[in-house]
Amino acid sequence: MSKARSGLLLASLCLLTACASSRASLNPAAGPLAPQSPAARAEEYFQSGKALLEKGDMAGAKVRFDRSLDALLEGGAPPGDPQTALNDLVKKIADIELNYLKDKNGVENGEHEAFLDQVIATPLFLPSEKDVQDLQQKVGEAAAPTYSLPVIVNPQVVSFLKAFQTIRHEGIQRALDRMGEFIGPFQETFRGHGIPEDLAYLPIIESGFRVDATSRARARGAWQFMAATARLFGLRVDWQVDERLDPFKAADAAARFLKYLYEEYNDWYIALACYNGGPRRVERAMRALQTADFFTINQSRHIRRETKNYVPAFLASLIIARSPGEYGFTLGGGEAVFAGSKTVDVPSPASLARVAERLQLPYAELKRLNPELLRDFTPSNLAVYRLRVPAAADEAALAGLERIPAAKIPRYNSYRVRSGDTLSTIARRHGTSVRRIQEANHMRSTLIRPGMTLIIPGR
Repeated sequence: MSKARSGLLLASLCLLTACASSRASLNPAAGPLAPQSPAARAEEYFQSGKALLEKGDMAGAKVRFDRSLDALLEGGAPPGDPQTALNDLVKKIADIELNYLKDKNGVENGEHEAFLDQVIATPLFLPSEKDVQDLQQKVGEAAAPTYSLPVIVNPQVVSFLKAFQTIRHEGIQRALDRMGEFIGPFQETFRGHGIPEDLAYLPIIESGFRVDATSRARARGAWQFMAATARLFGLRVDWQVDERLDPFKAADAAARFLKYLYEEYNDWYIALACYNGGPRRVERAMRALQTADFFTINQSRHIRRETKNYVPAFLASLIIARSPGEYGFTLGGGEAVFAGSKTVDVPSPASLARVAERLQLPYAELKRLNPELLRDFTPSNLAVYRLRVPAAADEAALAGLERIPAAKIPRYNSYRVRSGDTLSTIARRHGTSVRRIQEANHMRSTLIRPGMTLIIPGR
């Protein structure tokens, strides 16, 4: 990669992540908080965050919650057991955030909540020195797996591992169940790009290996790309196709993104932090602290709590995934959706219903194999499309399949939801129906919120 192109790409990434992360760093206009003691300051930040969350401002609330923890860490806890005070505050914050996410970010519009949202809200408790030493010894044993990237064991990693074994056990187990059909192809992709194949386990904490996962920040797919970053690394995201939902194309984009970040920073932990939080904030932290050591940056207030937790959470999930039985988990048992499938060329745009009929497949099965196709036809601007079908499908049955005439391709517009909008008012304004808008956007409810972009069927 040339220096000029490298600099341009990094600048683009910084701009994109600045836009995405600026919302999380905004503080509401308020007078300075100046309580009498560190404990009182922590409590005031906590109450302020709680109030913001009740108003629906998750980003502002997380800033306040982070500062409440910083107040205890930097100023000292109340008399008694300081660790108990810190653990109690962590649990209070986690419980409030979990309840909020359950109410606001559950299954919506046919999508599933990204597992990372749950991981970051996990209550953590500092382990004992013995707990850390025991895991260090276990990971360092001759019989332990050999990792393709450095695996540091510290209190944060141990804390996440214990949380994954207990309160997050079900989520991690489901991720391991889904992982079976993906991990081999993902590792092959990463090896092809010359980067550690252990990075292929990243979707455990990103999405739980759920192809249709959507985060509260609107990152999508198994690899949780934001739309702008996805496009930057070659994925198509528009009203017809969202290749973030194609786990294999997204894995290739993720490998190229991670390789690019490693070439820029020469450190896999920093590259992972940038993958999660964006280069801009991480670079600012490195400059402020004059260090490129992630776990030093991790102890500062210069990066968000999500990014602080991201690397240790990944390391804990990697340790579990490489030796599941050792930590109370199993492999296998999940339903394989893409294993046993192949891709075939079809003339495009082609009706998926017609293809399913020719192959004698249920339409739903064909859609499930091609989650990146947002409409019921292949892309209208391509002459040929590689469609995924069951391996046993008779390709000869597709001979003579005709393209949909351009005049019969449905027309769509996009609309950004504003405050006060409802689906009914939007439908009336655009001369369509609520049901058609729901169908075009794969919505199971009429719930919308300001800032959402809706696809509006043409008249």
